Amino acid sequence: MPLGPDRSPPVPTVTSSSAAIAPETPASSSVVDVTSFKTRVVGAARSVPTGTLQLVIRTGLPSGDLTLRYNGAYDVTDPATPRSRLDGSQNGQPLTVISVGDKLYTRAGTGKYVLSSVSTSVARLGLVTVRPDLPTVAALLGSSVRGLTDLGPDTVGGLSVERWRTLVDASVFVPSAPGAATVDLWLDSAGLLRQVSYSLSSTGAAPTTTRVTLTYGGFNSPVDITEPAASELR
Repeated sequence: MPLGPDRSPPVPTVTSSSAAIAPETPASSSVVDVTSFKTRVVGAARSVPTGTLQLVIRTGLPSGDLTLRYNGAYDVTDPATPRSRLDGSQNGQPLTVISVGDKLYTRAGTGKYVLSSVSTSVARLGLVTVRPDLPTVAALLGSSVRGLTDLGPDTVGGLSVERWRTLVDASVFVPSAPGAATVDLWLDSAGLLRQVSYSLSSTGAAPTTTRVTLTYGGFNSPVDITEPAASELR
């Protein structure tokens, strides 16, 4: 789920990495079930319009694993103009990706930004969205989550959470992907999604599996996501 323009060769056809998960009755101490996920968890995500995030994309390649790491923030206080920023590295050089509404600014290295559009990038990459903010991700999962299984207590960044496993329609990530995808969720006691992780597999001459992990924090804290000035553009 690359969140910025990628100049690598065309991406192979994407399908879901699925597994059979039998729905289980949540324990009496459980925070959420399928019905409450679609209300409480999605609602909790909407209550945190700003936050910070870490994105890790790990792809298994014949030559070895490729891992991309990004730190970032989001601000959806104005739903008409959602903002996000990711800073990391790609192809051995620093990469910054800033989205403001439908504008997508990408800067590789220390050069100037390239301006494109979010909608164009979504279509080119074959994804549902490139927005990493928690309200968007929770809403996508809530649209088809089913069969939640409680995997027990865990920690994320030192915070006590409950880990869950579920199936969602793979098409919530990639419109063309058939079947279901296995998704792990880490929820705190307030129903806030602190971490989500899922895998997608590609078919083709060199099949690959990519695992995406998003970790959230810093909820409702001030974030600085500044749109680049005209002088910073190519």
